[in-house]
Amino acid sequence: MVLKIYVDGSSLGNPGPAGVGVVACDEKGNIVATHKVPLNTATNNEAEYKAIIEALKLAQNLGASEVTLLSDSELVVQQLSGNYRVRSLALRRLHEEAMRLIRHFRHFKIAHIPREANKMANKLAQEASFAASSKVNQTRRRIKISPSILSADFRRLGEMVRELEAGGADWVHFDIIDGRFAPNITFGFPVIEALRSETSLPFDVHLMIVEPERYIERFVKAGANILTVHPEATYQLHRTIHTIKEAGAMAGVVLSPATPPEFVRPILHLLDLVLVMSVDPGFSGQKFLPFVLDKVRTIRAWIEDLGLETELEIDGGVTEENAAEVVAAGVTVIVSATGVFHSGKSIAEAISDLRRAAEQGLEVKG
Repeated sequence: MVLKIYVDGSSLGNPGPAGVGVVACDEKGNIVATHKVPLNTATNNEAEYKAIIEALKLAQNLGASEVTLLSDSELVVQQLSGNYRVRSLALRRLHEEAMRLIRHFRHFKIAHIPREANKMANKLAQEASFAASSKVNQTRRRIKISPSILSADFRRLGEMVRELEAGGADWVHFDIIDGRFAPNITFGFPVIEALRSETSLPFDVHLMIVEPERYIERFVKAGANILTVHPEATYQLHRTIHTIKEAGAMAGVVLSPATPPEFVRPILHLLDLVLVMSVDPGFSGQKFLPFVLDKVRTIRAWIEDLGLETELEIDGGVTEENAAEVVAAGVTVIVSATGVFHSGKSIAEAISDLRRAAEQGLEVKG
């Protein structure tokens, strides 16, 4: 069988809720199959690659021997044609999967077409994107808990990370401090790399280091899924955020208590999260600084005005007593160190109680 397949990937937010659309036609131009898949989150290029992968799988299932793919993404077409280098780690993985699938066909060709010639696949991709967006909107008010291992027992970190996953944590938070940006020295790549195989939870890595752009690729290679940086620590914040995304991780900016929210406003649409520090960077166990909640409210208003899905994280002195208040202000992710590891409860109980207290703030906010 010879197939001509139109593909499209569409993302709401880049990254954001996304979808793929696939329309397979026979030699005479008759539609033999259509396919759409919602994606929780993807960039435009990631969605396009995933559309191509879905198309190749569909062609295999239909028993095609010759396939021509038609895409309106010139970059992805050029990359799969071997003309452009794939720099992003995330795209490189998708590129490799697509190339592996391509080798199953006797003859393969990919070509660029104008968007107006790809209306049906685009329509399917948009429908899938909106379906994904509806699903995200239904679940995004669930508060995430990201325990910081800075207060964990370092003698048995592997065991404690496994306990975090079993106890219902959403992310694992790593405070990387170099002794220059903040007055403490913690740990680096070896700890992240050693713990990566212990859990499937996302690693939420907060870089309290000078010139973080020098180490981004190494942190991602070690296992970081999320990297946040301080604007005061890097000379080119926009470029650093772009480098994090190119390396294949989610990117965020951290605001210390005295750092104004205006630092993130120009690039808010590019960020996966904003982390507001409610204590000064450096040590766990400090008391919560309530004045930062005005900053949280400001950033939450900007996020909603722009229609973004950006996570708003808080770190420092958050307990069961003030968790509802920070959530009511607009927080969606709570970092907790001593509140999880030194609460006098089991890790599972501490996470559950903190989440329960935090979700009371959703009722206030709603």
